[in-house]
Amino acid sequence: MGSSLVELQAAYAAGTHSPETALAQCLEAIKADNGRLNAFLNVDIDGAQAAARVSTRRINDNQARVLEGLPIAVKDNLDVTGLATTAGMATRRNRLAARDAGVVARLRAAGAVIVGKLNMTEAALGADGRNPHYGDCHHPHQAGCSPGGSSSGSATAVAAGLVPAALGTDTMGSVRIPAAYCGVFGLKPSFGLVSTAGSVAVSRRLDHIGPLAGCLEDLGLLLPVLAGFDPACPVSRPVLLVEPKQDLIYGLPELGRVALADDVAEPWQAARQALVNRHFHHRELAGLAMDPGRIRRAGLLLCEAEMLVEHGPDWAGQRDNFSTELQTLLAWGERRSAPELAAAVRTLDQARLALNAWLEQCDIVILPTTPQRAFSLAQPTPANQADLTCLANCAGLPSLSMPLPVAANELPCGLQLIGRHGRDREVLTAAAQLQAILRPETINR
Repeated sequence: MGSSLVELQAAYAAGTHSPETALAQCLEAIKADNGRLNAFLNVDIDGAQAAARVSTRRINDNQARVLEGLPIAVKDNLDVTGLATTAGMATRRNRLAARDAGVVARLRAAGAVIVGKLNMTEAALGADGRNPHYGDCHHPHQAGCSPGGSSSGSATAVAAGLVPAALGTDTMGSVRIPAAYCGVFGLKPSFGLVSTAGSVAVSRRLDHIGPLAGCLEDLGLLLPVLAGFDPACPVSRPVLLVEPKQDLIYGLPELGRVALADDVAEPWQAARQALVNRHFHHRELAGLAMDPGRIRRAGLLLCEAEMLVEHGPDWAGQRDNFSTELQTLLAWGERRSAPELAAAVRTLDQARLALNAWLEQCDIVILPTTPQRAFSLAQPTPANQADLTCLANCAGLPSLSMPLPVAANELPCGLQLIGRHGRDREVLTAAAQLQAILRPETINR
């Protein structure tokens, strides 16, 4: 499809495009490419076309809302009225949503056209895009490679041009990991800022819902629509989005405890050097005293324990409909003791304090998004995928993945930005500043 949300808005205003023609292009792209990508599980053609017709009339009558007629797709662990919310699980194949998730309702109220539901890792517990029930989601730029996950369909659909933007969920990196692997932008907002009501939970403490898009401006357009207190959400908070400052201090941590693949270490070091060469205000930060792998494992235990509650009836009555891998993970959580779970929670608390200590010295922490680029689906999933992304979830801080410059024939690689709580707009400002200098023609100057 090719057009961003902001470009479509301009085309609508100029009269050169309409919501109906934009949707038709999305549907054509899905028909042409979804067979090989398996990004969409459900395309709501009738519902989307009806919404597009309404949006066209509103635009013609000068009654356009902020997202009027803009096509957006939704990860399949978020409720969309009348459609199944599978969460990538066989047990939920026929569970139709009676109402929209909070974020979907906000998108609709702003005029967005909901195109359909997107593939994901089973139960959102994992980051490789594999799904034994609905088929694997495939990398948009390299056949046979993982697109990342668990918001695999969301990143793939955006990167392949099936839709300009999508919603994903992020518990320990599930928006930012696939964004990095697929070469798009992905935002995990501040904890409590965006409602998680109407989502299939992995962990109430760690879960976030955020947008993925092909350009940074689209994230800026979506954020104020998605943000807002929701009394129907138990973890929603009245978070004030602070206006960003421009003279930002960037923190560059030592990553000695995290083993980066060579093809990530090189662009990461080039980005660091570009920031220094351009005289951005920066500070070197000491590495974490904690092993990020320990933090990730503590988060995983919390997820396993909470999912035993979320999926309790199915676990008791339909265990054979869980994949062998998911059975193994949940059975491990089932065998843990209450003190072990309490210790895991304390580990996450320590990680939160460590990340906040970094942000006492700077405004924005910069890290690689993942220790590796996309890998073959024929290979085992790297255990350390979420070692760098899980930190922002533990602390509830806003975090964004943006593409780093790579050669034309290389798979994408991501740069991660983390800001203070409520300073989501500042993270977007920082990404814009870095985007201006992180270009192939300028990064080595």
